[in-house]
Amino acid sequence: MNLKNYKLIETEDGSTTLYSERYQEACHSTHGARAETRLHYIDGCKISEYLTEQNSVNILEVGFGTGIGLEETMKACKDSQLLFTSFEIDPELAEHSLKRLDLSYSRSGSDFIVESEALRVEVIIGDAKKRIKDLINKYHAIYQDAFSPRQNADLWTVEWFQALKNICFSNARMSTYSASSSIRKSMLEAGWSLQAGVKFGPKRTSTRADLSGKSDQEILDRLKRSPVAAITDANYMEYMNEKNRNK
Repeated sequence: MNLKNYKLIETEDGSTTLYSERYQEACHSTHGARAETRLHYIDGCKISEYLTEQNSVNILEVGFGTGIGLEETMKACKDSQLLFTSFEIDPELAEHSLKRLDLSYSRSGSDFIVESEALRVEVIIGDAKKRIKDLINKYHAIYQDAFSPRQNADLWTVEWFQALKNICFSNARMSTYSASSSIRKSMLEAGWSLQAGVKFGPKRTSTRADLSGKSDQEILDRLKRSPVAAITDANYMEYMNEKNRNK
């Protein structure tokens, strides 16, 4: 399948990603698509701990993209029960990525479904802010892998993180590559606790979150000193406009 509006990029760990003309960003870090996925999401959400405790895990990914998140998660969850739900705005990209993974799928309305004895994959097509209302499962882990707040700020708002919290189990974890003060304030206001994540590529840190109520004090102190505001549904367009004026 020939994908329009995407350009194939080889990343530093030898894996490939796609550059989106729509969002003017790559779907993964050019410093290593697979390495970033494993570090930020599989390790960041401590998927192995869920599997040790219960041999099953429900994961929600924000941004299906090339399917690397699903691919690496299936490797990590081998011989375990996996429910993997992912949002994707582009149905052509979703279909392309499922075919690349050699997964047989069916259609349920606009969505793609993959189902076997130990695996269920749901690729939910459309506006994630609207489609999240259609989800009926609860989740242990959130891969917050939307395009950056600079380009896709509506998926980094207080209201978005509240919606994610509402469909999570009490022991859920969330992880993302971003460490901006604005998105951390958005998460905090939505009821998530914050911890510093690990460095990858040129980024000095990232963000982990859970629902325990215990945030790193260093992060809280830094956010108190920061003059930036949380991103909300009311101000996200203003946020993007300002970021893109100053780049």
